[in-house]
Amino acid sequence: MTSSFDRVADLYRREFADELDRKPFDRALLARVAARFAPGRPVLEVGAGPGHVAAHLAASGVAMVVSDASLGQAREAVALDPARPVLGADLALLPVGAGRLGGLVAFYCLIYGPAECLDDVFADWHGALAPDGLVVIAVHAGEGALRVDEWQGRRVDMTVVLRDPDDLVARLGAAGFAVDECTVRPPYADEHRTDRCYIVAWRGA
Repeated sequence: MTSSFDRVADLYRREFADELDRKPFDRALLARVAARFAPGRPVLEVGAGPGHVAAHLAASGVAMVVSDASLGQAREAVALDPARPVLGADLALLPVGAGRLGGLVAFYCLIYGPAECLDDVFADWHGALAPDGLVVIAVHAGEGALRVDEWQGRRVDMTVVLRDPDDLVARLGAAGFAVDECTVRPPYADEHRTDRCYIVAWRGA
C-alpha cells in the first residue's frame, strides 16, 4: 500500500497542507493538547503524510518530528517544512528509544487493516512514550470499509476501514493507556461523508 501513497504524495500535500484552516474542531483539539505535551520531549506525528498537523502543533511551540512509511510522503513533508526532522517509519516499529517521546499524534493513519493489527501498534507506542505521554488519534468512525482504486485521477490500491470508537478505547486500555476524550463529530460539508472520531489518551504505568 505504501506504493499507492508514494504515487499520490504530491497530490496529498496540495490537497491537505491547509486543511486545518477549514476545520475548527480539529484546531481547538490541537490547541488543547499542545499545552499538555511534556516540555523538553519530542512529539512524533506518525503516518504524517505532508506533516501539516505537525506544522500546526509546531507553530504552538511543540517540538515536532514527523514520520511516514511512504518515502514519497516523507519527501513531501520535507518540502512543506525543510527544517523539521522527518523519519521513514512503520507505525508499529518506531525508531525511538524506550520512554523517549512526550507524545504521539496519529491523524487518519490508523484506518487501514483489521482492528487487531492495532494491538501491536499501541503496544509499541506505549513503550516509546514517557510516563504520562499523550496519544492523539483521529480516524473515520463507523462500520465497514471503503474501497479506493482511484484518487484525483491516479490509480491506487487502498481500503479505508471505519473504526468503532468503543473498540479503539478498549484496545488502548488493554495496551496500558487511559482515555481522557473520545469524541465523534459529523463530517464538514467539504469532507467525505463519514463521521470522525478523536481520542486523547495518556500512557499509564
